Amino acid sequence: MLSDTEYLKLDYSALEVIGPDSASYLQGQLSQDIKSMNLGDTAKSLLLAPTGKIIAICLVGRISSDHFLLLMEDAATTAVEQRLRKYLIRTKAELSMVKAGVYLGNREPLDALYGIGFTHLFSASNRKIYLSGAEPSEMAVGEREAHLKRSLEVERIRANFPGFNSELSLGIFAGALGEALDGFVSFQKGCYVGQELVERMQSRSTAAPISLKVVLVEPTDGGDLTEIVGRKVTIELHSKGLQVGEVTSFAMSEEGLGVAIAAIKRSSAGSDIFDLLVSEESGNSRIVGRASIGAS
Repeated sequence: MLSDTEYLKLDYSALEVIGPDSASYLQGQLSQDIKSMNLGDTAKSLLLAPTGKIIAICLVGRISSDHFLLLMEDAATTAVEQRLRKYLIRTKAELSMVKAGVYLGNREPLDALYGIGFTHLFSASNRKIYLSGAEPSEMAVGEREAHLKRSLEVERIRANFPGFNSELSLGIFAGALGEALDGFVSFQKGCYVGQELVERMQSRSTAAPISLKVVLVEPTDGGDLTEIVGRKVTIELHSKGLQVGEVTSFAMSEEGLGVAIAAIKRSSAGSDIFDLLVSEESGNSRIVGRASIGAS
């Protein structure tokens, strides 16, 4: 947990949207009701492809009536910018990357670029995300920084918050977020790119082909889950001898248990306990643990 004076550098970037048409333009691109945001408000939103698949998750802040900021993972920056520019036609709005660092902290840095802090992504804590033109003096460094980043990753996983290079790389539909979808989508707003499939699946209570679930993993007898943390190995979920999903994010909690986000197939409905198999480069697979859905 961050102290009152510490800051943690996040692997996030900021995109600025400015102009008289910026609100109406973003209203037609993002899943949240941008026009209803008051000055200083922030919101989590999905940026979708026309097919309804998630391109990226953005944290949106309204600086003024015609000035918005979008925060996204560094890895998602190119995809977000390309997707937004694709529909920026005959629109009085300009997009540009903000040259600033993105920091997590409990108070506004001295060199904060704007007078608002973005609500923290993964929890309801008092921490906020700030853009700063200069690095704050009390940065977490070394092992302290590494510890905080590990804790933040566990927090992200427990919140079932998809990562760009992990969960979103699968090409998942918005419906894969399940109950968490309400936190990213306004179902009362007008049209936006990708809305049709989102609304149709929601109104018909149609399950997505793949759903993201949080699972708690306990090691098998003699197993060591720490050996798979940070390794590029395939981690599969099996039920009754059949593969029904895969682990997309994995970390160890301070309690010594594995926590994970799993992409689980629709065909596995009704199963909530799985064998966790690791596939080695040699082609051999072995059971390393048992995963239970819904644990946090």
